[in-house]
Amino acid sequence: MSEFEALPAGLPRLINERYEIESLIGRGGMADVYLATDHVLARQVAVKVLRQDTAGNPMVVNRFRREAKAVAGLSHPNIVAVYDTGLLPATGQSAEALPFMVMEYVTGRTLKQVIIDGDVDEHHAVELIRGVCDALDHSHSKNVVHRDIKPANVMVTESGHVKLMDFGIAQALDNSATMTQTAAVVGTAQYFSPEQARGEQVDYRTDIYSAGCLFYELLTRKPPFTGDSPVSVAYQHVGEAPVPPSEANPDINPIYDPIVLKVLSKDRDERFQSAGAFADALEDASRGVEFHESTVPTYTMPIYGTHDSTETLYAAEPAPLTNEHPVFASRAESRANDQPGHKSNRGLIVLLTIIALFAVGIASFLVIRSIQADQERKAPVAVPSVLNLSEEDATSLLRNATFNVSVKHEYSDDVDEGNATRTDPITGQEIAKESTVDLYISDGSEQRTIPKNLENQSETAARDALRQAGLEVGEVSRENSATIPTDWVIGTSPELGSKVKAGSKVDLILSTGQVTVPAATNMSQDEATKALTADEFQLKVQFVDVETDDHEPGTLFAQDPAAGADVAQGSLVKISVAKPKPSPTPTPTPSATDSEDPQDPPSASDDNEGQGNSGNNGNNGNSSNNGRDRTRPTTGPKTE
Repeated sequence: MSEFEALPAGLPRLINERYEIESLIGRGGMADVYLATDHVLARQVAVKVLRQDTAGNPMVVNRFRREAKAVAGLSHPNIVAVYDTGLLPATGQSAEALPFMVMEYVTGRTLKQVIIDGDVDEHHAVELIRGVCDALDHSHSKNVVHRDIKPANVMVTESGHVKLMDFGIAQALDNSATMTQTAAVVGTAQYFSPEQARGEQVDYRTDIYSAGCLFYELLTRKPPFTGDSPVSVAYQHVGEAPVPPSEANPDINPIYDPIVLKVLSKDRDERFQSAGAFADALEDASRGVEFHESTVPTYTMPIYGTHDSTETLYAAEPAPLTNEHPVFASRAESRANDQPGHKSNRGLIVLLTIIALFAVGIASFLVIRSIQADQERKAPVAVPSVLNLSEEDATSLLRNATFNVSVKHEYSDDVDEGNATRTDPITGQEIAKESTVDLYISDGSEQRTIPKNLENQSETAARDALRQAGLEVGEVSRENSATIPTDWVIGTSPELGSKVKAGSKVDLILSTGQVTVPAATNMSQDEATKALTADEFQLKVQFVDVETDDHEPGTLFAQDPAAGADVAQGSLVKISVAKPKPSPTPTPTPSATDSEDPQDPPSASDDNEGQGNSGNNGNNGNSSNNGRDRTRPTTGPKTE
């Protein structure tokens, strides 16, 4: 077997002993498309296989099978053909059986790529849409509505031939297969019809509308409606008129404008009733033939007199009798003409007269009914009350009353968030059908509560909580705190739990992670301990005894760090406690025997020290030792 690129686990190289997978050529939302060789018919085919990650979803599997079933019944040169379908059995690598279909292999570009490349002029755009419309005419004749006409689902071959593909959300319109999800919105937002946006049942005119969106993009390089979200685009499809192509792109011939506006009508009855009629009108316009809305006259004979929808028609006064026609001849002339040769003509004249009168009566009746129907259609309708209804219910009620709906939002203290507050025009006011009514939905009370749980949260968490509460972050300041970590929230301004207007700015107060040291001197140790370890400081205390004669013993006279200093949370504060200095120990006075040692005579300093320490040294301090000879004898024995 040939060597090709690696395949996902669970996908065999040879399917049904016939289709040999070569390489991946496309990837969609639910399936992958591979180039393969059909060894039986010796041709290249495209094999579409449901991916393993979507095979477990029953809705995706049903959509895949519906595509195969829908296309299998179609056979047209502008529709990608399906040759074969089957089911790959589950394996060790694939827990689910994988459906596949074998399709016609088409080389070329999608219409989306053609639009991006920008090589489409007016005449080429008409040719491309003709191919799409021919494919739609065929599928509609088989009661199959595609429902997802968009540039990515149209292939243009290298020879310029158009191929419509991807019938994954196609819907049969026969009696046995009616819509089962009329409320589900399916399709692609930029190209689906107003009835799809409203979740209504679709028919072949839905595809015609999408084809109109496709032609619009071919001319202007952008869809008729764009927006920030699919919901906003859907609202435009339902309630806004498209900008004519010649206004969106001044290079476009305005001859196409009435055709595009007709095919994009909100009311499907006002669109082209077949894809072929749409394509025919475009081809006429490309040849310079302007499009005019065809109307069927309600009557062909003139009606004279005045009338309205409630008055009886009055016939005009008869014209004077003339000789121009026997019907209006005078009585004498009638008798003159009442000859055998005129009898047969007389009967014919009477018959024609009766027919003419009958035609006038029919025409009059049709005119009256037409006027009445027009007045009924244009009759104003009262706007229904939608107060306190959900957005979905209120929108449905207004649309059932024939109005287009534009949803807007406002604050309300009386209506729960998500429910309708009012309409504009107001409830009960009569306006024309299909007018646009502004539906106002409550965003809840305009008053917002600053969350109380912001305290002791990080700055990032606090900012997110304020945004979710409909508030904005104002200025950020910092304060000391004994308990809140650095850069975490201490409080807010206005304070936590207070009521403010939605969108107001709330200032954040964050912790510095520091504490201002309080004064702890000139108090008892117990008082100092309580002051420093209080909840608002939570500092550690150490008392240090310091010998000093400047303060009373036990006095707290100094602290480190000093009062007023900013320190880290939980820091240690050392407090100096006064302690008296110890008394000096007296030096013993030497005895006379010791002082007369001939080998060690007393020094003058020793003698002076003795004088200074005591005044009672044998002479009661009255004698002086200045003249005393302190020199001990150097020889001889010591005498007692």
